[in-house]
Amino acid sequence: MLSAMIQHDNPGRLVEGAYFIDRDPVAFRWILNYLRGSKALPPKSSVEMVLLKEEAEYFAIENLLVRIQHIMCPSFCKGDGILVRGSKFAIVSVEETGYVVTRLGKNFRIDASENVEPTRVGVGDVVMAWHRPSNKRVPGICMAIQGRVMTVEFNGDLGQERCNESGVRF
Repeated sequence: MLSAMIQHDNPGRLVEGAYFIDRDPVAFRWILNYLRGSKALPPKSSVEMVLLKEEAEYFAIENLLVRIQHIMCPSFCKGDGILVRGSKFAIVSVEETGYVVTRLGKNFRIDASENVEPTRVGVGDVVMAWHRPSNKRVPGICMAIQGRVMTVEFNGDLGQERCNESGVRF
C-alpha cells in the first residue's frame, strides 16, 4: 500500500485525521478482508474478481495478485511435476487456493502464493513407480531414462524394472 501511495497521483488524502482513499468500496471490502486474513475471494468469472485484481494491482499486494492469477489461469495441470522449496512433487489436483500434490504416496497442499517451478523426473530421484509384479505403485530410485521409459530400482528385493514415464511420479 505504501508503494501505491508513492507511485500514484493522489491515492489518498488526509481528511479529519484519517486517510480517505478514493477507490471502489465494493472491491476494497475484499482487499480489507484479505489483509485481515480471509481466504475468501469472489467467484472466478465474476466482475468482482476483475475489479479485485485491478485493486490488488493498484495497492501492489503481490500475494493476492498471485492468488488471483492462479484462480483465473493456473500455471500447472494435474500430473505435472513441480519443484517447491527444493522438493519435487506431482500435482494431484488444482484448487482455487493452490495445488494438492503428492510425494512418495503422501498428499500435501501447496498454496498458490508459493514459488512453484516446473520439473521432471531425473536420474537419482526418489519416485513412486508402477511395479507390475505386485500390481501397485512402490518407492524406488530412477536409475536411467531412455526417451519416455525409465529404469527404476525398487526398494528391497523387488529388483529393477523399466517403467513408462506415465507410471512414474514423485
